[in-house]
Amino acid sequence: MARFVVGLLVAGSLFAKTWAVDGIVIAVDPVARTMLVSHRPIVNARGGNYMGAMAMPFRVGSSEELKGLQPGDRVTFELVVDRDKSLARGVRRTGAGPGAIPPPKEKIRLGDALPDFALSDQAGNVVRLSELRGRVLAIDFIYTRCPLPDVCPRLSASFATVAKRLRGQEVTLLSVTVDPEYDTPEVLADYARRWGATGLNWRFLTGDVSKLAGALGEVYWTDEGSIGHNSATAIVGRDGRLAATLEGSSWRADQLEKLILHELETPK
Repeated sequence: MARFVVGLLVAGSLFAKTWAVDGIVIAVDPVARTMLVSHRPIVNARGGNYMGAMAMPFRVGSSEELKGLQPGDRVTFELVVDRDKSLARGVRRTGAGPGAIPPPKEKIRLGDALPDFALSDQAGNVVRLSELRGRVLAIDFIYTRCPLPDVCPRLSASFATVAKRLRGQEVTLLSVTVDPEYDTPEVLADYARRWGATGLNWRFLTGDVSKLAGALGEVYWTDEGSIGHNSATAIVGRDGRLAATLEGSSWRADQLEKLILHELETPK
């Protein structure tokens, strides 16, 4: 038995890969043990590319790793990527930042109406908020090239679970890409098929997503190829008003389901 356990540990360590990361902290969440970092391209010593320059949330093993970190700080750390998770370790501050970075000015509050939008779904159809009134919406932000298994893939897995459980109810799930230049309707259609979204009220949106992202507090920009992606998930009531939010990607599918069911019970 001991040899079997050791064998599993060795196999896991052989699969895990480690990458050096250098970036600037955008936000810190000690409770969720995550930090949002705008980082340089992540490559190995031989020049192999793992991830381009973008902003991504990274999970640490202990909140002690985040102690003393402030938005704007420059940090270096090792990113360990395993089969189904990733972990930042050895976080070291290499330069102090100017302090807190304010949220988008257009970010709405709970109870505020979500501004209307017009985006294209994976079939090339235009989707407008005004046409979805009377339905409860769950909105998250993903992109198809996301390489971290515990960010976009986890969000999409949770949406897939909820979409199947609530099939036939007055609910629409919207996954909005933060990489619209690459994630065309055709690319999103393939992504939707991979997640079994066919026949479900789950649509994948692309286009000028900046207005919607800003309203829901998504850190999003495309300067120099970087992609803002702080994994904000929103629940919008039948009246088009923001009812609840979930931060990060570590929430459970049943938590989202309960928030949606609560809104479904609200009289029209």
